[in-house]
Amino acid sequence: MSFRVHQGRRNMPSLATFCGRTAFSDGMQQSVQWIIGCLRRRVAVGSTTFGGLLGYFRRHSTVSTGGRQAEVKILGIGDSDKLTIIRGCPGIQGFPGQKGEVGPASQKGETGSIGIPGKAGPPGGKVPRNCKELLDQGVILSGWYNIYPDGKEPLTVLCDMDNDGGGWIVFQKRWDGTVDFYRGWQAYKKGFGSQLTEFWLGNENLHRLTSTGNYDLRIDFTDFDIKHTYATYSSFSVAGESEKYKLSFSRFTGGTAGDSLGHHKNRPFTTKDQHNDAHTANCATLYKGAWWYGNCHDSNLNGPYLKGSHTSDSEGIIWETGKGNYYSYKITEMKFRPA
Repeated sequence: MSFRVHQGRRNMPSLATFCGRTAFSDGMQQSVQWIIGCLRRRVAVGSTTFGGLLGYFRRHSTVSTGGRQAEVKILGIGDSDKLTIIRGCPGIQGFPGQKGEVGPASQKGETGSIGIPGKAGPPGGKVPRNCKELLDQGVILSGWYNIYPDGKEPLTVLCDMDNDGGGWIVFQKRWDGTVDFYRGWQAYKKGFGSQLTEFWLGNENLHRLTSTGNYDLRIDFTDFDIKHTYATYSSFSVAGESEKYKLSFSRFTGGTAGDSLGHHKNRPFTTKDQHNDAHTANCATLYKGAWWYGNCHDSNLNGPYLKGSHTSDSEGIIWETGKGNYYSYKITEMKFRPA
């Protein structure tokens, strides 16, 4: 930078000098080494005019400035002389200090006014209430899906999209004997099993799904020779718990397996811990299952998994008009859909 030094005495010449940095003092025992170098480069050796000035500056300190011209004036030559800044320059920026601590949080402001409501979005798609509505929406693969029977709470169900036009909700499946079906009332009420193999959807869900509307019932059978048969019924429904989940349907409407459900029409559900059948004993404990037993059964699709022919009368997965009372099926599926 450039600055100019003046003597305080009248008619004394001034001297221009240049430094990369400049500093000043007011006579309080601070050093001004920066200006000494500048003066040494600009003042002749032995100068009486600035010799005392140099000695004076050696006793004073430095203050940094920026890159524009500064003007300095010397007032007097004696010990009481002081250096005065006539026009200063900004100093070089110092190092940033440490970050201070976070101040206390301010009080929460008042809630603003409610904004203008936005435009209504496009209408959403209709949620499926059953597997038939899913099929109508273009879902063609069998599998587990969420449906909304009442339009609100979802229910995950297995949809059969293959048999007899598809759109069936499967509520019972026997497959390989890996799931125990000899269970109590609460288990059958809530449902149990595996989505991968065997399950019972739950009596409470059956009531929820069939309490409104008109539904067809279909039962599919596969024996151990992989022969497929079926039976169908109209106007299928299951009552609520207060009526012991009573089975209702109108009539047998056909099928290659024959009718072995007629005996169980309008019968309440029985489990090993709740005896609701017409027999003096508990049919569920006699035949190790759970069903809409009458005076016991013509069918017992929740019975033990016995793998085909056996010697125990009426035990196993029985459908009397199909393979008789001494044969337990390999696979069964009970399902329904809107009529």
